[in-house]
Amino acid sequence: MKVKARLAPMSCPEKYWNKTTTIETPEGLPEELIEATKEIYPDIKNGRAKNHKVKRKAIELYNTIYATNYSTGTNCSSCLSSVLNGIKNIYNKYGR
Repeated sequence: MKVKARLAPMSCPEKYWNKTTTIETPEGLPEELIEATKEIYPDIKNGRAKNHKVKRKAIELYNTIYATNYSTGTNCSSCLSSVLNGIKNIYNKYGR
């Protein structure tokens, strides 16, 4: 995990990979995923999940939308920040 965290803000000088500090919101999301985002975002918007069940649901939703494989029990602040920012981007795009 330390190697991944150190390489994430860098890009390859040979252009084999790019920086991974930005999250791109996928286009054409199904309506049920947008509705799930609208339901869960108010419970995590301050950066702290209301309870463990909400945290688990948010990570599962993020994994589904962005095709990642974060553990639902993770306490990694970087991972949880990515989850919050990803869901926040979708909420801002579709939820208002």
